[in-house]
Amino acid sequence: MKKNSWLSLTLLFLTYFTFGWKLSEFDVPPHLTWFLAIAAVLVLAMALSFPLKDTKALIMRWFSSDVGAFFSIILGAFVAVVIVAWLHLFVTVLVLTSAGALARLDIQLSGWKNWRAFAVLATISLTGVGFGGAIEFLSRTGRLGIFQG
Repeated sequence: MKKNSWLSLTLLFLTYFTFGWKLSEFDVPPHLTWFLAIAAVLVLAMALSFPLKDTKALIMRWFSSDVGAFFSIILGAFVAVVIVAWLHLFVTVLVLTSAGALARLDIQLSGWKNWRAFAVLATISLTGVGFGGAIEFLSRTGRLGIFQG
């Protein structure tokens, strides 16, 4: 791995660490929340590691029909409303995706194959989420004395 790749991987870890910290602060049932978060992390790592081939052909075929173009406009308007309504969630997803894409680009420039890239992205992301959630939980329950006031 190149020397500069560690900077993007550290940024990826810190981004997911912050995500895990914030996720642990929610007062919702933790089992479902953490299951969905882990599933989302793995899906994002997989989407970044194994890009879809023939995506251009699929999109062009979809937009070539009037029905496809109409549904795309309706879906685009709906997505715009959801983004504006839940801007804080959209920004979080955008930051996580951007950090993952930067790390994936560095991994790709290092010449690693897709499975190895997936393993690195998933491991660093899951480790960051886990450490962030664990440290926030320990600091909230008083088991970690360095963050108490």
